[in-house]
Amino acid sequence: MKDMKKDKEKNKRQEPVRQQPKAEDRSHERLKATYLSLSALLVVGCLLLVFRWVSIDIDRSFVKGLPATRNYFALFNMRYKDEKETEQLRDFAKDSIVDVLVRKTGHIKEAQERLSLIGEGRLEEAGVPQVFIELIRALPIERRDLLLKVTSKAGLEISESDIYRDSMQGVSEDYLWRVLESSGLDPGEANISVQVLSGILIPAVSGESGITDRLRDIVADAVETVPKEIQAGEVIVSKGDTITPQIAELLRRQGYPEAAFPIKTLFVISLSVVSVFIWAQKNVLTLWDERKAGFVAFLFALCLVMGVLSAFYGMTGLGIVPMAGIAYVTMPHRRARATVLAGTLLLASLFFDVTPISSGEILLIGMVVAGIGEILFRRIDSRSSLWLCMVQLGLVSGAALLLSRWIFNNPFDYIFPLQVFLMSILWGTLTMIILPLTEGLFDVLSPLRLMELCQPDHPLQKRLQIEAPGTYHHSQMVAILAEASSDALRLNSRLVKSGAFFHDIGKLKRPQFFVENQFGSKNAHDDISPVMSALVIVSHVREGLDLALENKLPEGIRRFIAEHHGTTCLGYFYKKAKKMGLDPSESQFRYPGPRPKTKETGLVMLADSIEAAVRAERENIKSFMDLKEIVDGVTESKLRDGQLDDTGFTLLDLAKIKEVMLQTLKSMYHTRNIVPLQEDKTPETGKDGQM
Repeated sequence: MKDMKKDKEKNKRQEPVRQQPKAEDRSHERLKATYLSLSALLVVGCLLLVFRWVSIDIDRSFVKGLPATRNYFALFNMRYKDEKETEQLRDFAKDSIVDVLVRKTGHIKEAQERLSLIGEGRLEEAGVPQVFIELIRALPIERRDLLLKVTSKAGLEISESDIYRDSMQGVSEDYLWRVLESSGLDPGEANISVQVLSGILIPAVSGESGITDRLRDIVADAVETVPKEIQAGEVIVSKGDTITPQIAELLRRQGYPEAAFPIKTLFVISLSVVSVFIWAQKNVLTLWDERKAGFVAFLFALCLVMGVLSAFYGMTGLGIVPMAGIAYVTMPHRRARATVLAGTLLLASLFFDVTPISSGEILLIGMVVAGIGEILFRRIDSRSSLWLCMVQLGLVSGAALLLSRWIFNNPFDYIFPLQVFLMSILWGTLTMIILPLTEGLFDVLSPLRLMELCQPDHPLQKRLQIEAPGTYHHSQMVAILAEASSDALRLNSRLVKSGAFFHDIGKLKRPQFFVENQFGSKNAHDDISPVMSALVIVSHVREGLDLALENKLPEGIRRFIAEHHGTTCLGYFYKKAKKMGLDPSESQFRYPGPRPKTKETGLVMLADSIEAAVRAERENIKSFMDLKEIVDGVTESKLRDGQLDDTGFTLLDLAKIKEVMLQTLKSMYHTRNIVPLQEDKTPETGKDGQM
């Protein structure tokens, strides 16, 4: 009794220290962790971008208008439009149009009217210059009439000829002299006629510059763009040749960067990192653990680092392999893994060259990693099997990379398969090195860590075997029931088994106060009050959490310790206190909780209560229906009390759980003879009086 009082006083002194953090504090811590993780991820991304620019891009970059510093080869087959040759053909088409000639029929008609007036002697009306009019009228009348007649007739004939109608220069004086040779005019008279005709027979055809320009544009537009195709491996531009605008465009489309710091890329990556991280936080952390923001950031950063290394050796996309391996063996939710993988693919496609070849390779490898990884990582029994799975995943991813190179006609030499094989071994080894660090640094659970926790030689398990053998046996039975049910529901059975092994370690503090450790000796609760009994029993949850922290158990395991009783009431001691007239508060007899938040912890709660109830009634179980009645009764009581409200169990899940537990219990108790349950013995008194 003195020891109990001392323990009670000690518990009272410790309780203020164990106060739960306020919601505001938890929110502040979560926000702080998010900002720190996001900032770290942004810094890593920016540093990697600078590293890539300095170590990779500068050697591959080009400057438009300057000579090429190296030979640039096509990375994949590509069709493009040869703008230079097309422009040359269009210029040739334009040059083929010298001028557009327009026949001015008005000029011809006007010339004919003037020539007719000359034949009639109406020189002023015909517009003959005054100097020629005076010379003509100075001639004798016979010679004057002959001159006018010959000039009019010759001019009218010439105006009807094609020589005049199609000429841009008009009629030459030499031609006029030849026409007038047989006219009977003397040289002086012929000269007057030639001068008059030259003034009247002006060119009937002239070029129109506006129409010519429009026609040249139409002809140039009709020239189709010259298509060209460049094969993978062909030289785009040789060293020393000037990089023209067209060549610069080809190099950009092939994924070669310009020799300038990628400010735009840095902005896009920063924006994408923020978006993907927030997306992952909402889809992963709410399902898993709100304090794992740093781990998600670490996975993204790891993918970027590995991506840079793999791209440095010409194996774009293989950097996702180690990240995927760690994600698959540490994240308990498929949706969480899918979110992180999808986010990583998005970051990788933005961080690396956004070209058909690189984006196609990343997409194909990502699909292979997501699909094959889900198959390979289902069963991992040891670190060697994990390493083998990582190597296999790397080899399959390498095969996918080879396939993508073949699809996109991207060249590779005979050394490439060897590089892929060596890279797969390297990634597997690297994952084996990184995984223990992530387990300790981010408090994540891998199958290997869970297997280590389940070993009988674990210090806490050894203490249970020696100091509380009944509790140890009870935990083993709970683990069997819960693991079988988790397999049926396709839950994380290793996590369930580990949680069941450690859920009652708090009983190591005072094992003699728990019925499974009394072995027929005097019940320790007979000498203390029901309130004190409730305090002792309820405190095993808090004391279990203290032991878990002292022994550095992961938070995922500590959750089973805290939630396996939920807020259940110790009905036996509560009723006993009321019978004694103590008028107790029910809250004194309830576990502090919280209620189970996941299916795994809810499953251990059911297995714990069902195993205790069956053990309490083991002498009275005579048939399968007796077992079924106990299982149904315990499950129904948990449902009525709201203990399973936050687990997400469906009615179908509960039906499967009861069926599997019944079959498992049947195999445990198959040799027993069974009578109907007696009314004076209830399951609630079997396990330390809990309801």
